[in-house]
Amino acid sequence: MKFPFKRYNELPLSRRNTLQIYITNNCNLKCKGCFARYAMGENKANMVFKEYESVINSFLNKNGKQINLLGGEPLLHPNLKDFLNLNRGHGIKTTIYTNGYFLNKYKKEDFKNIKIRTSVFPHDMKDKNILNLPKTDIPFDTNFMITKTTTLKELLECAYFAESNYNSKVFFIFSMRELDNSRQEFFDDTEYTMPVIKYKELVHQFMTKYIGGMDIHVSKRGVFESTTTLPDTKCRFANYFIGGKIIQCPYDVVNLKYQDGYLFNERNCQQNNTCLMSKVIYRPI
Repeated sequence: MKFPFKRYNELPLSRRNTLQIYITNNCNLKCKGCFARYAMGENKANMVFKEYESVINSFLNKNGKQINLLGGEPLLHPNLKDFLNLNRGHGIKTTIYTNGYFLNKYKKEDFKNIKIRTSVFPHDMKDKNILNLPKTDIPFDTNFMITKTTTLKELLECAYFAESNYNSKVFFIFSMRELDNSRQEFFDDTEYTMPVIKYKELVHQFMTKYIGGMDIHVSKRGVFESTTTLPDTKCRFANYFIGGKIIQCPYDVVNLKYQDGYLFNERNCQQNNTCLMSKVIYRPI
């Protein structure tokens, strides 16, 4: 497979110590393959502000740089704006991962200096279909999750739709990997997951055919490598759940591998020789 390098420039990647905070267990969807499904369970709790403030103070003491807000569906949290104001006051880079269904309940200024990433699934999975999103003037990156049945046509159509209807500037491609398989192994496939070599092939085809203007972010998934940024072998992620439950690697969430505390940039990657959460960024020339 030959990558169309003449059509793109690869941008350097800046890595940040990142804490992912699951601020609510409440969600309007029950998506197949949701990696937080066991952590949420049937408990619909919301994180209270006092706990969130304590988590942020500890995060800053550990030289944390970026907060990702997840759930459940973070836009359903009744105190989301208070959390964002606290982050802004500390100058923390903040990204919200959402299914986008409730973006029209907010105003553009609510997310000043906040990045929104809206995750969409292939059409055959029905939930989180980009065609179901409300019209909004709130800008967001579009995250497309590839599954076993995703086609090139579907990938291209979603990219063009996001670019023309939601003014997306970033199209982030990643693949579902279900680590609650019998061996808890990243590279073992399930009925929903596309084999990583097929994933690489599909992304190559997309990059060859795509003629839009969005930056294309591609999750490495063990088959893509950067030509501008050295591999990261130390874990820069941690995950915090309501009540103080901590899981270091995002890929361990589905298997509920809880631990005591967390540190950034000290633990060697325990999934692969380099971080499988890493990505590469391409900009059309």
